[in-house]
Amino acid sequence: MADTATAPFTTRWRFLPRTLPAWLLIVLIGTLLVSQTTLFMIMARNRVSSSEIVDLYRMNERAVWLAKLMSPLSAEERKHLSGELADSTVVVSLSSLPAVGTQVAATDTLAEVEDILVARLTKFGVADARVRLDEPNTTGTSPPADAAVQDTGEVEEDLSEVARDFLNSQRYTVSLQLKDGQWVNFVTPLTPIGPLLNPESLPTYLFVSACVVLIAFWAVSRITGPYHLLEAAVSRLGSNLNSPPLAEKGSRDYRSAAKALNKAQALLQEHVEERALLAAALAHDLRTPVTKMRLRLALLKSSKEKSALTTDIADIEETVESVISLAKLDSAGETLERIDMTSIIETVADEYGDIEIEAQEGLTGRPVCLASPIALRRAIRNVVENAISYGTRAHMTLVLEQRRVLLKVRDDGPGIDPSRMTDVFKPFVRLEHSRNRRTGGSGLGLTIARTLLRKMDGDVTLSNHPDGGLDVCISLPRAL
Repeated sequence: MADTATAPFTTRWRFLPRTLPAWLLIVLIGTLLVSQTTLFMIMARNRVSSSEIVDLYRMNERAVWLAKLMSPLSAEERKHLSGELADSTVVVSLSSLPAVGTQVAATDTLAEVEDILVARLTKFGVADARVRLDEPNTTGTSPPADAAVQDTGEVEEDLSEVARDFLNSQRYTVSLQLKDGQWVNFVTPLTPIGPLLNPESLPTYLFVSACVVLIAFWAVSRITGPYHLLEAAVSRLGSNLNSPPLAEKGSRDYRSAAKALNKAQALLQEHVEERALLAAALAHDLRTPVTKMRLRLALLKSSKEKSALTTDIADIEETVESVISLAKLDSAGETLERIDMTSIIETVADEYGDIEIEAQEGLTGRPVCLASPIALRRAIRNVVENAISYGTRAHMTLVLEQRRVLLKVRDDGPGIDPSRMTDVFKPFVRLEHSRNRRTGGSGLGLTIARTLLRKMDGDVTLSNHPDGGLDVCISLPRAL
């Protein structure tokens, strides 16, 4: 039930990134987008608010000047003057009825503007003022153009565009009642508010945004780069305890982490060295009593008990030598060389009779790898001996990859239970439970082989072959 309940959750979140740099980029770019969007919204709202105040101020001033001009004139003079004052954006007309029919303003702002107009224009004989906000007039919105002009300058084009914008914008309709009862009506458009991003500014905005994103990628890579080194160092430390320590330089956080990791590595090396020295010392001290036992056993007459004791002493000596060999692995300082794997496996095959070398697979070329000759030969010997001991025969195949050289050793045995694959690499673990060391071995062969290979940046893995038997894969870095 628990797996079924967690399955939708896993499916829902599987597309989310799982690395620190990706999350940093998401947070950084997301923050930039939110801040930019918020900034645009604030700027747009401020532009609308500022433009509204300016339009109301302009409409208020035009009303004052019209009242000042029209009030002392007669009806005929007003009619003549209204025709002179009209233009493409401002329309002035006289009538006996107001153009704004309703006495109640649509918004509180317009009601307040009406009160302000009445208060200011009373001295000019204005008895009433009405204001209404109308939608754009979509009929006949094109400004007059001079057909004789073929080429227009940039300034003239801008002026024409502004005129079109004024004609297509909302407008205030204002009606002022003079003292003789006549109404002066005029229409004034609102200032058109252009978009924050237009075709001229959009490329610049996109260019700056792209630069910001690239800088963010670069900054995140620089910030998280040392932590990738830490991750690689920790992974390397798991396979090779004697790997070079990290350089303690960079940011303070990274220096602290590198220092702590180097200290932990030093303590682990000291602990492992103490355990290895202790094992080597105990195994070395066992040599003397074992030698004495063998000498005393030689003085006894031949018997069944003597034969059994001789076999037991041989097993003890083999265990002692294996423990000493395992303890000496960490102190081995053999340098890496360019080695042809073909010559190595041919040398090992000559030592054993039950080995079959199959053809090379994978890419074409020489299977040259970086390894220590003695350590590599010993690791291959241990794997081959296991194959012959448990499977009677070893089949060796070279596989050449782009960056790795693989040596696959397959036996004819029964294979291994997949749940025990990792156990066989533990010291003194034998899947053959008999006490006969001729069939069960000492339990250190694969342990020594993997330790040697990991010191060369290689590894060894196990798998059951589809046709039967155990398939052991030795992997080493290819010398390019």
